[in-house]
Amino acid sequence: MSGFKQCIINGIKEGLISESNGERLYKNFDEVRDFYQYKKNLTKPEAEQRAAKEVYDAMKIEEAEKLRYTLQMRAKMNEIEFDFKNYRNENGEVDYANAYRAYLAQDNWSYKPNIENQATNEAKKAHSLMNNVLEQFRYGWGGMQSRKQKANKKLMVRELMGERTGNVNAQELAEAWKKTAEHLRVRANSYGMKIKSRQDWGLPQMHDTLSVRSTQKQDWIDYILPKLDLDKMVDESTGLPFTDKTIQKSLSQVYDNIATEGMANFKPGVNRMGKALHNRRLDHRFLAFKSADEWMEYQTRFGNPDPFKTMLDHINSMSRDIAILKILGPNPDATHTWAKGMIKKQSAIDAANEAKGLFKRKKTIIKDSKLRGVKKDQVKIYRTEQDRTGAILENADNLMMYHRGHLSRPVDGFFGNTFAALRQILTGAQLGGAAVMTITDQHWMRMTAKYNGLKATKANMQSVRFLAEGMKKDKKFAKLAIKLGLGAEMWSSVSAVMNRYLMEVDAPMFSKRISDAILRGSGLSHSTQANKWAFGMMALGELAEEVKTPFIKLNKNLQAQLKKYGIGEKEWDIIRTTKLYDAGIDDPSMAGKGMTFLRPDDIHARADLDEATREFLTTRLMTWLTNETNFAVPTASAKGRITLAGNARPGTVKGEIVNSGLMYKNFAITLGMTHLARGFQQQGFKGKAKYLIPMILGGTIMGSFAYEIKQVAAGKKPTKREDMGVRYWINAAIYGGGLGIFGDFLFSDQNRYGGSISKTVAGPVIGFVGDLINLTFGNVSQLASGEKTNAGKELAAFIQRYTPGNNIWYTRLVTERLIFDSLEKLLNPNYASDARRNVNRLKKQTGQEYWWGP
Repeated sequence: MSGFKQCIINGIKEGLISESNGERLYKNFDEVRDFYQYKKNLTKPEAEQRAAKEVYDAMKIEEAEKLRYTLQMRAKMNEIEFDFKNYRNENGEVDYANAYRAYLAQDNWSYKPNIENQATNEAKKAHSLMNNVLEQFRYGWGGMQSRKQKANKKLMVRELMGERTGNVNAQELAEAWKKTAEHLRVRANSYGMKIKSRQDWGLPQMHDTLSVRSTQKQDWIDYILPKLDLDKMVDESTGLPFTDKTIQKSLSQVYDNIATEGMANFKPGVNRMGKALHNRRLDHRFLAFKSADEWMEYQTRFGNPDPFKTMLDHINSMSRDIAILKILGPNPDATHTWAKGMIKKQSAIDAANEAKGLFKRKKTIIKDSKLRGVKKDQVKIYRTEQDRTGAILENADNLMMYHRGHLSRPVDGFFGNTFAALRQILTGAQLGGAAVMTITDQHWMRMTAKYNGLKATKANMQSVRFLAEGMKKDKKFAKLAIKLGLGAEMWSSVSAVMNRYLMEVDAPMFSKRISDAILRGSGLSHSTQANKWAFGMMALGELAEEVKTPFIKLNKNLQAQLKKYGIGEKEWDIIRTTKLYDAGIDDPSMAGKGMTFLRPDDIHARADLDEATREFLTTRLMTWLTNETNFAVPTASAKGRITLAGNARPGTVKGEIVNSGLMYKNFAITLGMTHLARGFQQQGFKGKAKYLIPMILGGTIMGSFAYEIKQVAAGKKPTKREDMGVRYWINAAIYGGGLGIFGDFLFSDQNRYGGSISKTVAGPVIGFVGDLINLTFGNVSQLASGEKTNAGKELAAFIQRYTPGNNIWYTRLVTERLIFDSLEKLLNPNYASDARRNVNRLKKQTGQEYWWGP
């Protein structure tokens, strides 16, 4: 027996090494010894000596990693414990539960970084590093890409796989991607991951779990193994090249991890979400393909053949994981469990003290006025401390599942994808006029700028520039925005703007293309992205103008906001010495035009600051910018989604009903959780009124503008001044709040699509199913009972209502008059009388007339 093996035995006997670790070291030693003895032709003593050294060195590295992991976890727990004791909720109370939830999603009483905004910021940084790749491969109308784009992508893949194409552009694109991917790897490792560097690494593999599951394990191994370059692959357990036996075992483990989404290593009671997050990023770097063709063949069968989408999916998933690690430490599941334990313990202590009169939390008191013979003030129903805490912890659990992607995966893939596709198609049929509503963003941008002590109308003007640029080929302002770190949602995904209205973007590609084509064609996608870029560019430009101003002389509102995000006088003095970014350096057309900006990335790149200071200042400044941009252009939030939908998952009856009910109501929910909440957060009645009254009045005025534009687009004359009564302005306020469809019920018992209030609350999917049943079974039932049917009229209305693109605001009227009116004339024998009735009803209800009637 070798001396190293004897050391292992002694270590186990003395309790210095666990039996499981001892067995692993034994096995590693044997494999490394056999490699040197039989593959490198060393003598047995020489092979044992080499094996002992390498296994021992690996063990030391592993121990160092464990120490780093332990220190990071302890630092994170200390940070969270400190925040628990210092966080104050809206009532000024210590509140462990809400303090922890603020780590997972935006909280109006905590301005610290959270998983949600950090994931966004990490993705924005990655976008800025590969802005040229985004510019060349950005998705066009309907998510389509040109032949030239497709050809260039293949050339880029060949360059990434080490094949020289002679194409300088492809080489530059490949280098930009490598720089981006390496940045993500380094960021992930700094927060606890263990992703090894590989100089020959080109692209990750995005595996389609369902495709892999549908293939037998050995068939999958037999398919992929000939395509792999084993000389580039290393056995993680030994650090050596693979043998025929070890590669089979490793590929078997990879298959299990893909097929079970990491749950193959799940240990009940130990880890809640499968494979540890800090180890979960190994598979995509483990597999090395022989050539670009081999990679593309595998992706076509078991993943996605589009390398651009693969890159973007990698950025999104890595950004999310980096954010989770940064906020919760290298073992997020352990941190989550520990934090919940701390909260439950404190809740139990508070509940016990509450019973003794030693603890009191401000509560909502519910009085039952219907009980006879009992005084009202004798019936008080309190929400106990443990009930309150339990509800918040359940919300926190759901937020964790949301961030880990579990709530977006359909339980039943066919069922979930079918309804996701239906929602996308319905959106294409019903949101063609939603671009008009983005006019209200001008009000929210102005309010947010003013609240932050920035120039109130500067973002509005920049927004107009972006909108005008959308009609040109040269996207210089868009490229500048991405370089500034403001992200590129509309360039980097298909149907990205859907998240503003549906809280989801996952659906079959064909349906996403339909909705994307309509929303891009209507201008909604561009105006949403333009407004976000405009606000971000304005904010960074304003900061650049203030770098010579001491903190105490900054606008009072700006001082107050920066302080909330952890940037005080000391931090500002460091930030304002950062060299400004001049856009004219990269684009000569902007030279000498004062296009200078204070870029967070330039703070992070400063060599005169230590790493911790750079990271702190950059993170806090980006957190401020991201959060306030979400106020300026109200955007869906994780907290909003979870508060209303809970843990409902697609592919379940509950999940699909919830998703239907929430369709198109997201904007109003977001306003409630941003501006409305901020208004009620202000001090005293005067402070609340000072925020809320301009918010409501401005929103109502902008809602009125949007309403009138949509009326004209529908062929109706603008509302006369004498007809602008109370109902009109209530409707305008509802429009400004993003719930215009409910304003229809102020004038009628049906919405603009002919649906009742119950159908409108239930959502478009339920409405569609109801209309389909009425059109088919309803008419059959009427025929069977001898009743008169309106099948022709209902069919014409159904076709118009559910045809994607039927109501794009600038083509709606022509389409309606020349196509759908003609169709109804053919199908509805009572068309003329119905049309006259509709014209008269409009005149009676609102006083309006048509300028181009049916």
